[in-house]
Amino acid sequence: MRSGRRVLDAVPAWVEAHRDAARRSFQRRLQAPVLSLISIAVLGFILTLPAFLWVLLDNARALSAHIDHDPRIALYLDDVAPETAAELERHLETDARVERWTWIDADEALERYREGLSDPGLLDWLDANPLPDVIDVVPATADPATVTALREELEALAPNATVISDDEWVRQLNSLHQVGLRILTVVGALLGLGAVLILALATASELRERREEIAISRISGATHRFLRRPSLYGGLLTGFGGGVFAGILLLVGIALSRAPLEQAAAAFAFEFELGLPGASHLLSLMLAGLFLGWLGARLGSGHALRDAP
Repeated sequence: MRSGRRVLDAVPAWVEAHRDAARRSFQRRLQAPVLSLISIAVLGFILTLPAFLWVLLDNARALSAHIDHDPRIALYLDDVAPETAAELERHLETDARVERWTWIDADEALERYREGLSDPGLLDWLDANPLPDVIDVVPATADPATVTALREELEALAPNATVISDDEWVRQLNSLHQVGLRILTVVGALLGLGAVLILALATASELRERREEIAISRISGATHRFLRRPSLYGGLLTGFGGGVFAGILLLVGIALSRAPLEQAAAAFAFEFELGLPGASHLLSLMLAGLFLGWLGARLGSGHALRDAP
């Protein structure tokens, strides 16, 4: 009970200490507004680039959804027994991976081909119909692994049939998206590391200018944590400002890019509208700014206070 009461009694003092550290840090930012705004601007620029790349990548993936690229599997039943064809039909009716399938009769296909010719009499010399029956299968998902597994299973059910899948575009889009994500991750990590180092240097430089004040505070009994606390709040303030500035830059960049991108999509007969980032994206940008600001201040203050007298 006594230990719990001591903790409760210490809470107001702890809150007041943090409030005082935040107030002192804010006052120092006001005393050097130009340097503070430069730090905020640098962090904002660094955060905006990967965020803008992410928006473009996300919209590019959404654009691909407007393109009619449903993967298809075609089974050409050249030398397939009727029993095998019936088994294939039963399997396609019950397989949840199949969205729909169509049986294309060989005679019907030949008639369609004949109607498309300028001179239908060109096919009169044929003794028999050279076209096979075809089953056109549309998978329920464009996932490459699922489409490949379905194709292999159909090949096993009808080993004499010719099975052709046009899901290569799915693999290509998936590969391009994965490459884009990997590049975005590398660029974001490098820029984040650069932001941390810049903020760490700025924090260390600020503390070195206050060497005499820090030495007097240590003589008076100030702890390492007490001396570092204003710098951490300064990093949080810089991170908050950088996140807000990055959100503004991102919205401005999207507004400037929307018209040219939509015109380019219209030139290729695509209906496309560049979407704005949602509240979750802007919140993530803010949290990233707070984390980078805190981490840079933490590293810079720790190094400067270790070297301080």
